[in-house]
Amino acid sequence: MRQRHFGIIALTLFALLVGCAKQGMPGGGPKDVAPPVQQRVTPESRTLGFEGNQFYIEFDEYVVLKDAENNVLVSPPMKQKPEYKTKGRGIQVRIKDTLQPNTTYVFQFKEAIADFNEGNLLPSLEYVFSTGSYIDSMTIGGRATDALSGEPREEATSVWLLSAGQREALLRSLADTAVQAPSPTYATRCDKQGNFSFNYIRPGEYYILAVADEDKNMTIGPGEAVGFLDAPVPSRPMADSSAADTTQPRQQATPQTQIKIFEPKNDKQRVTGSNFTAEGKAVITTMLPMLAPTLESGGEKTTYRLNATRDTLTLWTLRKECDSLQLTLHDATGLQDTLRLRWRPKKGLGAKGLKSDQKLNYSKLPYYDTLALMLPTPLASWQRADSAVRVIRLKDSSIAYCSLVPDSARMRATVDYAFQQGEKYGVAILKGHLRTIYNQDNDSLSSSIEVTKAEDYGNLRLTLGGDPAAGEGGGLIVQLLDEKGKVLDSRQAAAGERLEFLNLKPAKYRLRAIADSNGNGKWDPGDLQALRQPEAVTYYPKTLDVRANWDFDETFKIGK
Repeated sequence: MRQRHFGIIALTLFALLVGCAKQGMPGGGPKDVAPPVQQRVTPESRTLGFEGNQFYIEFDEYVVLKDAENNVLVSPPMKQKPEYKTKGRGIQVRIKDTLQPNTTYVFQFKEAIADFNEGNLLPSLEYVFSTGSYIDSMTIGGRATDALSGEPREEATSVWLLSAGQREALLRSLADTAVQAPSPTYATRCDKQGNFSFNYIRPGEYYILAVADEDKNMTIGPGEAVGFLDAPVPSRPMADSSAADTTQPRQQATPQTQIKIFEPKNDKQRVTGSNFTAEGKAVITTMLPMLAPTLESGGEKTTYRLNATRDTLTLWTLRKECDSLQLTLHDATGLQDTLRLRWRPKKGLGAKGLKSDQKLNYSKLPYYDTLALMLPTPLASWQRADSAVRVIRLKDSSIAYCSLVPDSARMRATVDYAFQQGEKYGVAILKGHLRTIYNQDNDSLSSSIEVTKAEDYGNLRLTLGGDPAAGEGGGLIVQLLDEKGKVLDSRQAAAGERLEFLNLKPAKYRLRAIADSNGNGKWDPGDLQALRQPEAVTYYPKTLDVRANWDFDETFKIGK
């Protein structure tokens, strides 16, 4: 009997223990992805006659601050930044600056607040108060994008509202560094889509300036991208200016004002890099394309080549053992620079010559192109032999011999053979037909080559329509881009002209047209000091999905 009672008691205790253990286990559930929710504000947002020096915002959970000094924007700007800290389930803001009378202040928390546990960011929050008897209730909004790509810029973009006097003072400060740039009347920052809005501002007209203020110092630094509007923009009444809760995210209610941001043009030619990249080989790069460059090398014999954009000069010393150079580089742009270069080979790595670097430009040869041997070092001489290359057509094993024909730069030798569409070949470059400036002969090289067919590609035929005055003065530059924005082809044209982009690989492409107002064949950014806007860019409204063996006929309506 005692044993039975003991068994019942033991089972009861076991059940209680299991029950307690189950209650103590975490229940799981969906992950918390919601940002903190504001619960209480002291003093309340939209307080009139504000005389204090601090305010407190409480949330429904513990929060952390994310770089508050840069992510909390105060407008109008304060000379002394406020102090931000967490306290309990909220944030305490202490104002250190002297507040202006009869002024509405807006604190914008731009992703500065996140919950403590999961780090969920509160996208935006506003706290508003006035030192006067009313809250300003006007607004200006818009979007700032890159002038060339049309996309929002990756770096944070600040937007300022300026009075006419502030704008004039800013322009004077750009021309004369002794003149101090003024602080803007209001300031904000674009979101990731490039949108911006100024709420609770005074009635009036304002000049808008966008600045890629990377150092966030509220000034325009050297090389920082800018954008501006030619005329002032009038403020408009806020759609919800009577709303009591300003600490909740606000919808953009004003018409979109478009601002194009550009990096200032650097007109001064200079050397941006110079060094040996291999034994006997050096590379010099410049800020702008070189015009008719000349080199003085102190008696050392050299030869050089310019790249297609003429901003990179590759130089070889005819004496390969040369390990130091003093060069003077001149060009027609007014460049004159003395350079001192020294060859410092990395440990265990020697110089690469023709034998290790020679390669054919294709293994799959486009039917419309030529097969060529790409050379790492200029040629000094070559044998004009019809037996330099052996070509085997794999379909019937037939063999033919042909020559190598160097180009004028002596950096490329074309295989002189008529390859047929859709055929496969074995190609062998025979040894000893080419000799470099370092007396190196080419080594033998063999490769399998497959030739494409015309039906492997698509063709695009484009009619330039729209405003006949587009590009007036200099015409248009029409560019074919890949999906990532890389320029694949660029043509100069006129409104109404018809262009052909043939033999396009199956892929997605974009088109853009640049109004080349000065006729220099390239896109030019604007100039804030001269109040000159960047050259206008129009994008074709859709992405072109080019397919094999398809012909596309499109009309590109280009705006002024």
